[in-house]
Amino acid sequence: MTQLEVRSHVARDLLQAAGLFKNDRLTVWEYVSNGLDYVDPGTSPVVKVRLDGGHHRITIEDNGRGMDWEGLRNFFVMHGENVDRKAGRPGRGRFGTGKSAAFGIGDVLRITTARNGKRSRVELRRNDLESMQSGDPVAVRTIEREVAITSANGTMVEIEGIHLRSLDQAGVIHYIERHLAHWPKDVTVLVNNHQCEFAEPPVERVETFVSPAGFRRLIGDTKLTVKVSKSPLEDDLRGVSIYSKGIWHETTLLASAGKEMSEFIFGEIDVPALDDDKSAPPPFDLSRSLRLNADNEIVRAIYAFIGPAIEKVRTELVKEHQEHRATEDAKRLRQQARQIENIINQDFDAFRKRLQKVKAAAAATGVDVSESEKVESTPGGDDDFLYGGEEPAVVVGATGSPGTTQEGGRAGDGPPRRLNPTVAPDSEGTERGHYEKRENGQPQRRGGFSIEFTNQGKESDRAKYQAETRTIYVNLDHPQIASALKDRDSEDPVFRRLAYEVAFSEYSIALASELDNRGEYIDASDPIVDIRETINRVARAAAALYA
Repeated sequence: MTQLEVRSHVARDLLQAAGLFKNDRLTVWEYVSNGLDYVDPGTSPVVKVRLDGGHHRITIEDNGRGMDWEGLRNFFVMHGENVDRKAGRPGRGRFGTGKSAAFGIGDVLRITTARNGKRSRVELRRNDLESMQSGDPVAVRTIEREVAITSANGTMVEIEGIHLRSLDQAGVIHYIERHLAHWPKDVTVLVNNHQCEFAEPPVERVETFVSPAGFRRLIGDTKLTVKVSKSPLEDDLRGVSIYSKGIWHETTLLASAGKEMSEFIFGEIDVPALDDDKSAPPPFDLSRSLRLNADNEIVRAIYAFIGPAIEKVRTELVKEHQEHRATEDAKRLRQQARQIENIINQDFDAFRKRLQKVKAAAAATGVDVSESEKVESTPGGDDDFLYGGEEPAVVVGATGSPGTTQEGGRAGDGPPRRLNPTVAPDSEGTERGHYEKRENGQPQRRGGFSIEFTNQGKESDRAKYQAETRTIYVNLDHPQIASALKDRDSEDPVFRRLAYEVAFSEYSIALASELDNRGEYIDASDPIVDIRETINRVARAAAALYA
């Protein structure tokens, strides 16, 4: 045979596609979204997820339209054409990754599906894929084929032999809820006993932008909505979410990311042209990475439209924030915040020193210390706002972070101990500081904690912690705090005592969270003990403030 042909090794192709699903969140959502997408007319989708860490098993069951035998045959075709798209119904399905997602984390994929009074059950195993020596089709094991039943349509996906050390229920719930933000409201997703619901952050205001004439050739007549949250947003909620026909493809702040007040900005835009685009390079791929391809012409046009709009809103927020901080009431609140910061940062500085001594002693005695546990040896430790410069600041700690000599190195090995005070940016401060960047261009977190009193809406929590800047935002609109301020000013003991209690509690939880993120905890009770001890320490240290 002389004719050249393009061929594929089916088993290897499927396992390579499975590599895109690196965790339980991505895998579970792949099957949850199928259950939400493919339903009979008039049916409100219900998907039940069971995470069974003890048996290394995940089950996703839905009341969708199910599949007949021909539907199952199409399901297991690598990169097969999506039936709904072929019929002109837009949806999330595009690359046929459902049959491979399970093998990103597990060894067995079992599908039980019912349609029109007939049930089929099939199974595919990793060892069947790995044993294939040729590019021939891989046989799917048939357990049942079109058995007559009386139950309703639906599909159950079972993933067994999961290799993950544990199943992250909280992470799966958060990931699903984030995706449900723009899903039709009549859907129900249950993860174990938790019903997933997305609650939009309280909104301060909304600004809309219509695509200019010069962009309409590529992105159509589209509307961009930029919202300002009353409280700082979690990292994955910040930015404009880019959709196409209701399918989420990316959330971005573009050049505004990491800049002042950007943590309050979110919004959305829907560009149908993305879904219809057939150009090269394509706007997105099968990885479900939630990242668009900036080399695509339509994507570049979207970025060029939304980037200036986001920056316009951000600069307005910065100006408003600066004007607010100049008011007399804001100055009084800032004085209260400084008193709280002094107590917290003295505790934090002492805590870090104790922890560093333990790590250094462990390293010196040959005890194994993981990478996450080693004493930081980068210049300035984890400080990004440093003493000296042009920016107004206040002192929040006596000294900076230690250098590599704390780990037992010789004199001159790496950066020395930073002896300057630890400072925090403050427009009213009398000291001076400057910002430094990490090697990747991102700002590093400064060493101390800061307190901000803000109006976040009565629906928001009493306080919120922003990890990357180590800022604790105390919500003046929370009913308890608002009541303490009613007919009083910020210097009244009733308000002050409550503000201290709220900030100290949030700091204690934040400190435990920091330690957990560094892998310091082994037992589930460890953070509880730490939170209790921290609250007790700072309460003792702050006793004089309550007089």
